[in-house]
Amino acid sequence: MNRGIYIQIIENDEFHLKWDINRTFWNESSDIYTFLRNHTLKIEHKFDTKFNAFANNEIPMGGIKMLVDGIKNDLNFLIGEYDDKPITNGLNSIEVEYDGKLMELYYKASKLHLMILNLVRFIKKLESVIEKNKKIFVCGNAYFNDNMLESLMKLKADFKATGTIETKGIAETELNELIKNESLIKTGKNYKLTRKGLIIDIAE
Repeated sequence: MNRGIYIQIIENDEFHLKWDINRTFWNESSDIYTFLRNHTLKIEHKFDTKFNAFANNEIPMGGIKMLVDGIKNDLNFLIGEYDDKPITNGLNSIEVEYDGKLMELYYKASKLHLMILNLVRFIKKLESVIEKNKKIFVCGNAYFNDNMLESLMKLKADFKATGTIETKGIAETELNELIKNESLIKTGKNYKLTRKGLIIDIAE
């Protein structure tokens, strides 16, 4: 499985099980994760939180604003590179507007263009979070293996279909591991998915 982080945006404390535009996965080896790691490390230190594959926490609004400021500075530099190194014969371009500038990004031909595209899309989500006072949770999958993920997906599928947790066919050791990594809780004989359990999913 790909080790990384899930970034989940929640508005009005409403959480939807279905993967949508409010949930993002960053592989630890992805360019965007590596590119923004300096900013996320600063957030971790300043707010005593985690923004990595071991995370299971909300990112404070102050941390979100720090990330926005950092990305703005990055985009200023990258867009300068975009202007200095034009591409005129690439394929699969997309027009993107940022800060009053319209750019034609050849995201398949250029890593620079792809990074600009990803950062522009991400910063617009973050600005919406700030404007509408939404919340961002970051959950990592560092403690998962393939068997645990398979068990979690079965529990989630049952929950989506019936609204209940069905543990039949899942070994007790797997259930205990999911409890240990804060994806599942047990009250009496009943099990319940945690926020982390609902967010973690099969990611590309």
